[in-house]
Amino acid sequence: MSLISRRLLAGLLFVSAAFASRPWTEEEFRRFELRPEPRWLPRPESLIPGPRRFNYLERVKLDCDFVARYQVADSNSPNFGGIIEAEHMPAVIETDNTQEAIWIWSRWFELTGRDDYRENIRRAWVYVLRHPAWREHSAPEYIWYSVWNCGLGFMAESKYRAAYGDSTFRSYADSCRRFFLANPLANLTTLDFMVTAQSSGMAYDYAVEMNDAVLRDSALARGNRVRREIESAPRSRLTRQNWAMCGGTMFWGVAHTFCLADTAAGRYWLETYVDSLPGFYPSGSWNCSHNIWLANAYRSAAELTGSRTCRLMHQYLTDTLLMRDTDRDGGIPATWTDPNTQDQTWVSTYLDFMGMDALVSPLFDTDVSALEFVSPHPQGIYVVGETIPVLVPLANAGRLDAADVLFSVEGSGHRDSVALPLLNFLAIDTLAFAPFVPTAPGLCSLDAVTATTGDANPLNDTSHIVFRVRDLYEVAGRLADTNTQQGIRARIKVFLAGAQSPWDSLDTDSSGIFSFRVIDTTVRITVEPEVPYFRRTWQITIQRDTTLLLLTPTAELMLVNNDSAGAFSGYYTSTLDSLGRTWCLWKRWADGQVPWHLFDRLRTPTLVWFTGNRRVGTVPPADRESLMQRAPVNLLLTGQNVAEDLDSTRFLADLCGVQFDSSGWAGFFAFGNRQDSLGMLIPGFSTAGGDGANNQTSRDILKPLRNGASILAVYDSVSHRGAAIRRLDVNTGTKVITLGFGFESVNRPGSRPGFFTRVQLMELMLAWFGLATGIEEQLPQLLTRSSAFAWPNPFTDRLSIALGTGHPTPSQRQLAISVADVSGRIVRNQHVGSYCSTISGLGPLPPGVYYVRISGRGGVLRVVKAR
Repeated sequence: MSLISRRLLAGLLFVSAAFASRPWTEEEFRRFELRPEPRWLPRPESLIPGPRRFNYLERVKLDCDFVARYQVADSNSPNFGGIIEAEHMPAVIETDNTQEAIWIWSRWFELTGRDDYRENIRRAWVYVLRHPAWREHSAPEYIWYSVWNCGLGFMAESKYRAAYGDSTFRSYADSCRRFFLANPLANLTTLDFMVTAQSSGMAYDYAVEMNDAVLRDSALARGNRVRREIESAPRSRLTRQNWAMCGGTMFWGVAHTFCLADTAAGRYWLETYVDSLPGFYPSGSWNCSHNIWLANAYRSAAELTGSRTCRLMHQYLTDTLLMRDTDRDGGIPATWTDPNTQDQTWVSTYLDFMGMDALVSPLFDTDVSALEFVSPHPQGIYVVGETIPVLVPLANAGRLDAADVLFSVEGSGHRDSVALPLLNFLAIDTLAFAPFVPTAPGLCSLDAVTATTGDANPLNDTSHIVFRVRDLYEVAGRLADTNTQQGIRARIKVFLAGAQSPWDSLDTDSSGIFSFRVIDTTVRITVEPEVPYFRRTWQITIQRDTTLLLLTPTAELMLVNNDSAGAFSGYYTSTLDSLGRTWCLWKRWADGQVPWHLFDRLRTPTLVWFTGNRRVGTVPPADRESLMQRAPVNLLLTGQNVAEDLDSTRFLADLCGVQFDSSGWAGFFAFGNRQDSLGMLIPGFSTAGGDGANNQTSRDILKPLRNGASILAVYDSVSHRGAAIRRLDVNTGTKVITLGFGFESVNRPGSRPGFFTRVQLMELMLAWFGLATGIEEQLPQLLTRSSAFAWPNPFTDRLSIALGTGHPTPSQRQLAISVADVSGRIVRNQHVGSYCSTISGLGPLPPGVYYVRISGRGGVLRVVKAR
């Protein structure tokens, strides 16, 4: 792995292919170490031995081919023979990648006897001798990189010599030895310890092989320093990630020095500290590299202790990383979340020599393996009488072609077999057997067994699966109105617990009657009823034939979507869902005039009418007349062209109290009107970018007219151009908020963390309408200039109390706010410091109803403490 790619996460730039990368600076490493560490994850609890998911030998071949494709083939290039870093980094060629490639290609020949990469290896040695490990990035402050690279040099020369019986490059390993001995790291940083662990483990293995006492003793001394570092805080040290390595690297280094030198003490040490290894590194740049090092740590523990759990952890992590090869090109990315167009050679070679190599050893001439069942699946849902496909992959995991293969499936009264005359080297064939049809509920098991003449490995001949077959139960029911018991038409979706896709979808009849069949489990029943009812979900456990009566009230408010494209309803529904408000949706653009007789059945007379990108016909005349005939009504009217379209209409003037000024305001921000008792609670919001719809091309400027209308929000605080108007008709109780823009565009930009989100702005507007605010029923009186307003309501840990006037008078500054529980006990006192006072630290209060009193004012504010 090259130094530059590992530097990319710190945002470094490389200049040219001639000097492709540079090591991190000390400051960059310091910042990296100060980043938040991911939480420690325990090992999975369900690790059980089973059939293999992969033909590992075939995957090793794919890996070798992948790396070979990224070798520089131009003999005139100074980088001839070197290995390119990654699919997306063609200019980065380095020694570490190339030494790792020598190892995997040599190992392929050693395993299979197939000399497929001899020329690749020859070219790789040309590059390595031209760019030796100890010379790459050899500035004094980056000695750690050269030491790390020398460890890989030991490994490459050793494997090449073992595979080919060729000692030509012993002198290269000797040069790595000299550099390693002369440059012990200071072990002052996490990276120092990780590099020391990696290089000393590889040096110790090489020293034992070569009977080199000096190199062995030096490597052992360095490994012991790493051991003491781990022992000082094992959970912390072994969870760390840095550069291309991790705590697993440190563990492996101790296992291959101290634990090999004293096997009795080493076994005890491994058994003591292996439980401090995480089960997975879930995040972090290059966490695929960190997790294969973690697999290598578990492998080392398994080899020295015989631990079955550690062996399974090694296989589990290897399989997990192999799943990242989603395009089956043999390569994986360095970071779990990277796309498959950014596979990297160095981490792919890691996956070979740290992961798959142990899973292909020993290798036999003839070895046919039954892989895990494709179907049935252990977690599949199957019912009595269902026709279940039986699909099992068969893999040639041996060195030679396999002839006369018999593959059989048997169990639970089912039996079938398939004969294959030939299964070629590395081949995988998924065979379809006769389907299985269960006749009774309960646990079923199937065994898939191979039989091949000369098969030398019986351990992988059988694939076993256990799965459950269930009965179906009849569920009949009726969906009805809570108050009238009248049946409700609805679309019903049935979900099994934890499932995202429905088990069944059906419609009720005109009486609300429905029926479906489902297995014995907990189900979620989601109803999507007609207006004026709201989408609702029940969770019910089914253990037998069941009859249900589902009762639901009408919704609190109606959404009317009159956008000609019908594109923006999700911005409204998700906001209301976040607030726990119940809604029904009428698609005016598709379904025609609003059914006002159904609107009148809502629990509150509240309407949110949005027009999206529509420019004309935003509120048709018939709907305008119907709204003006109703009182009281809560109306939120929003759209970037709505005021311009309704200019000079009685609806805009008399009901909304709005005069259209002009359109085309270019600014993105809007701010609460500090002279308005509701607007003063709005710090600001954006109508472009962020998580909004980003669809605003024409923002209307509004003016208040009469009858209780006032500016709620402005586009700027200097010219006071109106962005939103609110009107309270004190005679009828009707309340209207008109926005000169589309609410779907509202968002909080990252540069303004104090601004409102869509949810916060909607919460404030609904609070003024009186929806679930907990405010006393005399809300219009509370919101006059002589009153006060509590928000948010319900609250969790803080509550804001706003006076009705824009600025407190000297006498108001002497007022005190008290919060009492239902028994009258005062739980908090606070003086009014400004027109808006915030009471913090209310989180410890138990949930329930509380009353806010302001000295010198009559009445109280009723508020609710949420959980």
